[in-house]
Amino acid sequence: MSVIVVALLLASCGSSSPKDVTNSYYKALQKGDFEKALSYTTAVDDKDEIQKEIKKMEGLDVKIPEYEIISEEISDDGQTAVVEVKYKFTSSFNSEPEESTNKVKLIKQDGKWKIKG
Repeated sequence: MSVIVVALLLASCGSSSPKDVTNSYYKALQKGDFEKALSYTTAVDDKDEIQKEIKKMEGLDVKIPEYEIISEEISDDGQTAVVEVKYKFTSSFNSEPEESTNKVKLIKQDGKWKIKG
């Protein structure tokens, strides 16, 4: 289950910093708006892949009740970044929230930060 949640955590788009993009991604996940969440990823151009991922996530009933951004590290060249996030999630497999930490990798694409996915 953690692998699927981590896969979802790979998103970003048009915000001013990697931290902002990651925050927007997690907010979309909290609302259950998987399509918006995936729009923050580099996979945004593959509409078929997005639809497959959305159906998977809806079927697993994944919820992220809370998250916290721990750190943000931008590379010296300003083209890649890593944002560390601690979050809790539930799914159809676990009704009790599980806690996990993820290092979200981002790249700058056409001047905008995107979560690698």
